[in-house]
Amino acid sequence: NATMSFACPEVEGAVACRIELHNQHNMNLGQIKLYSAARKNSWESEAGWTLRSFERTADDVKQKSEAYIDREKIFDLTEQMEADGRLIWDAPEEREWTILRFGHVNEGKQNSPAPPEGTGWECDKLSTEGPEAHFAGYIGRLADGALQGGLLEGMLLDSWECSTQMWTMKMEQEFSERSGYALREWLPALMGYVVESPETTSRFLLDWRGVVGDLFANKFYRRMAELGHEKGLTVVYETAAGDVFPADIMEYFKYADIPMCEFWQPFSTGYVGSLNFKPIKPTASAAHLYGKPRVAAESFTSFALTWDEHLEMLKEYADYHFIEGVTHNVFHTYTHNPQIGFLPPGTSMGSYIGTPFLRGQTWWPYMREFTTYLARCSYMLERGLPVADVLWYLGDEISHKPNQEYPFPEGYRYDYCNPDVLLNRLSVKDGKITTPEGLTYSLIWIPENKRMLPETLERLYELIEQGATVVANAPEAIATLKGGKQAHVRFERAVEALWGKATGNNIINIGKGQLLSSCTLEQALQRLAIEPDVRGDVRWLHREVKGADWYFVTPEKQQAFCGKVEFHAEGAAELWDPVTGQTTPLNVERRGEYAVVELDMAKAGSCFVVFNHRGKQQSVEPMVWHTAQQINSEWTVSFPEGWGAPTDLKTKELKPWCELISSDEGKAFSGKARYMTSFDLVAEQVGKSILLDLGKVDMIADVKVNGQRLRTLWCAPYSLEIGEVVKAGENSLEIEVVSTWHNRLVYDAARPEAERKTWTINGPSANAQFRESGLMGPVVLRY
Repeated sequence: NATMSFACPEVEGAVACRIELHNQHNMNLGQIKLYSAARKNSWESEAGWTLRSFERTADDVKQKSEAYIDREKIFDLTEQMEADGRLIWDAPEEREWTILRFGHVNEGKQNSPAPPEGTGWECDKLSTEGPEAHFAGYIGRLADGALQGGLLEGMLLDSWECSTQMWTMKMEQEFSERSGYALREWLPALMGYVVESPETTSRFLLDWRGVVGDLFANKFYRRMAELGHEKGLTVVYETAAGDVFPADIMEYFKYADIPMCEFWQPFSTGYVGSLNFKPIKPTASAAHLYGKPRVAAESFTSFALTWDEHLEMLKEYADYHFIEGVTHNVFHTYTHNPQIGFLPPGTSMGSYIGTPFLRGQTWWPYMREFTTYLARCSYMLERGLPVADVLWYLGDEISHKPNQEYPFPEGYRYDYCNPDVLLNRLSVKDGKITTPEGLTYSLIWIPENKRMLPETLERLYELIEQGATVVANAPEAIATLKGGKQAHVRFERAVEALWGKATGNNIINIGKGQLLSSCTLEQALQRLAIEPDVRGDVRWLHREVKGADWYFVTPEKQQAFCGKVEFHAEGAAELWDPVTGQTTPLNVERRGEYAVVELDMAKAGSCFVVFNHRGKQQSVEPMVWHTAQQINSEWTVSFPEGWGAPTDLKTKELKPWCELISSDEGKAFSGKARYMTSFDLVAEQVGKSILLDLGKVDMIADVKVNGQRLRTLWCAPYSLEIGEVVKAGENSLEIEVVSTWHNRLVYDAARPEAERKTWTINGPSANAQFRESGLMGPVVLRY
C-alpha cells in the first residue's frame, strides 16, 4: 500500500529520477529496479511467485503501450542454445532485443522440522510422481513395516510451510492440455512483462494460476489421498492453498476425509491470533460443501508461552472458533515427557510454541473437565447440517485468502463457494441452492467479478433458470485466454442472457429464478424478504436435523452477555449447558416468526439453545435469590510440604496466595491448596435451593460439602447448587483450589539452578509479576 511519485528532468541527454514513497506501513526498502519495458502491476502475486492480494477491481497502472511486448516479436531461441550455454543467434538489427533464459532446478527446499533420518528434498507437488515418492519413503514404510496390520490408522498433512512451487518437469504439457494453448511464448509474463496488454496478460496469468492450482489439488493432494486410502488410512489435510501458495483455497479439501485448519491464542488484531492470519471459514466452507461432517483444527497454538494458561481462557478461544466452524480440536501441543522423577512441569514443544498440555501441569488431573466440555460441543456441532442463507462465490480469479473482517450483514450466516463446487455440486430444489448432502442456501452472492469465465456465467444461468437467486453485477471482461474467439462469443452471449434484460428495479427474472444487480447484499436480503436468523448482540451458529434446530451461542469476544436474543425458529426451547451437561427449559416469548429467550452468560460463557419441533413448551419460574449470607467463619488453608508455604494456615480473610503467605518462597506457591471451613443453616433453609457462590477463584475449584464431592468449577460462574446436600446446623465446606505454574517459575528463574524445584525449557522471567492465585471470594450462600 505505497504511493510513488517521480520527477524526471532531462540532464544532458540522461534522465534523473526522484522517487518518493508514501507507505502505510513500516517498510525496509532494499532496492528499486527501473525497467524500460512495462511491468504488470502486482505481477509477483498474479504470476504465483508469492501469496498476497492483488486488486481485482482496479485498473492497472498507466503505462505507454510502446513499452508492452508484441507477442509476434517473441522468438523461441531454444534451438540456438549450444550445450555449453552459448547462444548462437543472428539477431535482426531493426531493434534492440532482451534475451530471457529460462531453466528449472531443484530449489534445495528440505522438509522441516524433522530429525536427520527423516529429512530430505521437498517432493514435486505438481506431479503424481512426487506424492508417490513421498508416500513410499515415509508413510508407506510405516504402514508396511513397524505399523503394519492396521496399527497405523491415519495420515495428517500439516499446514503448508515450504514456500511455493511453480514448475514441474511436464509443465508445458500440463498447461497446454488444460488451457488449449502453448505456454512457452507467454513465459515473459511470468517475469512481470506485459505481453500485448495488461488485460491480456491478466487473462494468461489467471490461466497459469489455474493450472498450478489444479496440479496442486489433483496431482498431489488427490494422489496422496488415494495412497492413504489404499492402506486404510483416514486422511487429514491442514491449511495449504490460499494460505502460502496461490491456488483455490477450498478444492484440495475434497480429497480429505477431515479438512483441518488452525487457530492461535491469545487474540490479536494481526499476525497470529487473528482470523485473517489463519482463517477458519474457508476450511469450514469446504467441509460443508464437499460433505465432510468434521472440521478439525490445530488448536491453541501460541508464541506467548506464559505457563499461566487458564482452562477458562482456552475455553473462550475454543468457543470463538467453534462459531467460525471448527468442530474438533487437535491440541497444540501435548508434549511427551516419558521420563519419571523429573522436576515439574517438564518440557514444552520447541521451548516457546504451543499451549503446554502435558502431565506435569498443575491442572492436568482436571483436564477431563475441559475435554468433556469440548467433546459435548463437538458432538452437537457434528450432528445435523449447518444452516446459512448466503453462498458467497469467491470469484473466478484466484487471489489471497478472503478478508475475515468483512462487514457481513448481522444476523445471517454464509459459506464460501469455489468454482469447482459451483460447476459440479450445486442444484436447485424448491427455489433453494442445494448440495448433494442437503445443505440449502437462499442465494448466491458474487461481490467480486471484474473478470469471469464463460462456463461460470453459463452455469449461473442454468441455476437461475431452475429457480435459484443470484446477486451479482455484470462482469467487465472475460477472465481467460482459453477457448479463443469462441470463448469471447460464449462470454458475451452469457452476459447478455443474464444482464441484458435489466429493468429499473434491477431484478431480472430468468425461468423460475431471478438475478439481482446494482444493489448491496443488505438491499438484496431486504428485497427478497429474507429475515435474519438471529437478532441479538451475541456470536452464534445454527444447525438443524429433521424435527429440531439448535444454536450454539457465546458472548462477543472477552465480554459477558445478559439479555434477550431472538431466534428465527419454532418449537419448545431448552438451554443445554455443555459445561455441566444439564438441560433446562427456557421461557419463550413469541414475536411473529421469532422465539425470544433470555440468556445470561458470563465472560467465556456458552450454551446451546435447542428447539424441539415436536416438544411442548414448558413454563419455567426464574430463580430469584432473596438472601445473600457471606461465610465469615475461619478458614484453614493447607499447602503441600516442600514448597515454602505453611501446611496449615488459619485466616478469616481470603486473599491471593502471594499476599496471604509471609515467606518469599511461599508467596510464589503454585499448585493445589485445600480450604476448609464450616457454615450454619437453620432448619427452614434445608430442602430449598441454595447457591454456593465462591466469588473470585484462580483458577480451578473442586468443591465438597459435608464430605460429598459436588463438582469441579473451572470457568465462570464459580457457583453451584448445594441444596440437596446441606443439613440443619453446622455444614462442612472443603474447596481444593488449583493455580497455574506461573508464580513458582518466576521465583525459580531468579534462583541458582541447583536450588530450583521446577524445570522447563522456557518459562517466565525472574522479573515477571506474580499473578493472583487462590480463593479470593467472597464466598456467599444465596437462597
